[in-house]
Amino acid sequence: MPLSNFIGESVKTRLGVVRLQTRPGQADSVRPLVFCLPSSLSTPENFAALHERLELLADMCVMTLPIGAAYDMAAHTAPGLTALVGELLESRYPQRPVVLLGASIGAVIALGVRARNLARIVAVEPPLVTAGLWPVLNAFGEHLRQANDPLSDAYISGTFGVTQAEAAGRDHRWVLEGLNVPVDAVLAEEPLEPRRAVARHPSLVGEAERRLLAATPGVRLHIVPGTGHNVIGQAVTAAEEIVLEACHRASAQLSADRLRLDEPLLEATPLAARRVLHWGPEGDAFAQAFGQVNPKAQVTLLGDDLPDGSFDTAVASRPPPPETLARLTAALSDGGHLIARWAQDRETIAAQLELLGLTPREPADRAGTGIQRAQKARPGQTPAPAMTVKVVPYARLLMDVRTRMPTRGLRSDPELRVDYERPPVNLPELPRDAPKLLVLIRPAEVRQVYWRSFLADMIRRGWLVVLDYDDYPPLIAKTKGLPITEEHMQLFWCAHGVQTSTPALVEHFTPFNPETVLFPNPAFELLPFPQGPRPPRVFYGALIRGDHAVSVARSLGPAIESRPETEFVVIGDKEVFAALPTENKRFFGYMSFEAYLRLMSQCTVSLSPVEDLAHWNTKSDGKYVDAARAGVLTIGSPVVYDRVIRHGINGLMAREAHEWAPLLQQALTDEPARERMARAAWEQVRDERMFADQEAVRRDWYLDLWRRRDELNAAMIERVPGLREMLA
Repeated sequence: MPLSNFIGESVKTRLGVVRLQTRPGQADSVRPLVFCLPSSLSTPENFAALHERLELLADMCVMTLPIGAAYDMAAHTAPGLTALVGELLESRYPQRPVVLLGASIGAVIALGVRARNLARIVAVEPPLVTAGLWPVLNAFGEHLRQANDPLSDAYISGTFGVTQAEAAGRDHRWVLEGLNVPVDAVLAEEPLEPRRAVARHPSLVGEAERRLLAATPGVRLHIVPGTGHNVIGQAVTAAEEIVLEACHRASAQLSADRLRLDEPLLEATPLAARRVLHWGPEGDAFAQAFGQVNPKAQVTLLGDDLPDGSFDTAVASRPPPPETLARLTAALSDGGHLIARWAQDRETIAAQLELLGLTPREPADRAGTGIQRAQKARPGQTPAPAMTVKVVPYARLLMDVRTRMPTRGLRSDPELRVDYERPPVNLPELPRDAPKLLVLIRPAEVRQVYWRSFLADMIRRGWLVVLDYDDYPPLIAKTKGLPITEEHMQLFWCAHGVQTSTPALVEHFTPFNPETVLFPNPAFELLPFPQGPRPPRVFYGALIRGDHAVSVARSLGPAIESRPETEFVVIGDKEVFAALPTENKRFFGYMSFEAYLRLMSQCTVSLSPVEDLAHWNTKSDGKYVDAARAGVLTIGSPVVYDRVIRHGINGLMAREAHEWAPLLQQALTDEPARERMARAAWEQVRDERMFADQEAVRRDWYLDLWRRRDELNAAMIERVPGLREMLA
């Protein structure tokens, strides 16, 4: 949709009337809002091109910078524009989480905003210091001399420090002071220096400013290959992925300490770590957050006592001075990892690390700056090179628990270098003997003629292929009204290994691929168990479950009559929503995984009816895990939940249709019993279903596949018809 199809409106502010162009259909939305700030070096149309990809995640608004005779002169300066945007966000969108997306000077303005409802910032190429911007300063000066426009003079002087007479520059580094939300800083690959002839504007963020961003807590750097200053215009797909992830995260339930947490540092810390030592500011916020993603971990704050050398991970929230670095290294057990917020790249600090017996490891982010990781050598051993893991999701919508979220957890592992990219498959050229593995998530292609050619290429290039499939293909085909063919299951021939989510799927897939493993859908974060009175609020959220779920909804009248104040929250299924015999209900369309979890956590009971039809036992029990992680009690059907719910102990099981209403009434009225069961479920997830416990198992399986690659290649050649001939 071009920007001309957005709805334009004029909003009065204290600095003048501001022009907003809004994506249609968002008037009463509670989804995050992507609020875009273009500038003189980036066009609003660049932002409009992003909106198609927002899908279920967010709405979009593009603001035209208020420059001209109708505006107060303060609107022509970065501080004035920053204040204007902050007030606009709070007054116009007070109940919505906002992702500020700014480019060039728009990015500088975004970094300076401190609005209460600001959730995240995506700052694309912010020129923090303009004095050395040789590609644009002379051009600005020449433009001003020719235009002779006082308002242009005011704006370019206030933002870039250029007048008709001189180019003194502006220092905007003040926008990083007091930064209190996570930031994605998106930078061009083409560097600013040295001065040279260029075909397009290179980056306008100099090396010193890049180091400053790298050292700033809460900032995650992205360096986009093949781009100059206009990153969004030149690499819209890469920009989309960064903005989409920001929208996902803006929908999440945020803790009170979120403003003190260095999110990239937390996510670079090995998720499987058990004994973690922290040094630097905000250690308590880090300890609380890491305890939610890995409840079995013990986080210790470095004090004056000498460390005992038994920590598997040491974390520094700022660059450690030499004495502190030595203490952190001494605290590590052999093979342990150091994670540090560091401005320098790993080549610069490598010598310092190696003197202490630390080997630099793969950086946690693709930019390779901001946070560095190193490993303490085991006696007589050199750490093995990291395995490259490429994850390609063919089904992304409502599939986060198998796609984005596990990938985020795997990226925390210094033994892996993980990339996540949508199709088509675009593999880097790596040496044939370099450890590497491709994970394909639910590919729809089943034709053997395609797979033979693809697998032959993978074998020649030395790649291993793993299929992630969490559903039963004949059931998918039946649901879609498609014919069921042998090729639907022969798909599982076409990989070195298969990972799936339920025991029933393991049984179905193993005859086609003996290298099939079970990775149940986990929880990625454990919320604190809720304390105090709970609202009588009931959750239902699922893809359309058909007549059975509708009949269950219709049967709940007696429970509703006994507790008429009960509110129902329904996501996705309009038929279930319509069947509920109450007016006290709210309907939401499909949304981000994070928003779904947030809504569920605000409820007391979750309903999960599943009809006992052929192959429905292959479905995951993930909704039980999603509810239990937040202390929400599940009432479920035995066809899926009998493998996890013990009736009356950690949930309630409705074995017959007539049981749903009395069980819901029991859950709403017997609060002590409900809290006891909900806590048992919460403790079960804490002890058995966290991704922190699964991450190292996945990694070790991938590494084991690599060690057995010759054996696995031979087995695949035997079972895939025509593959041997294709290779010959």
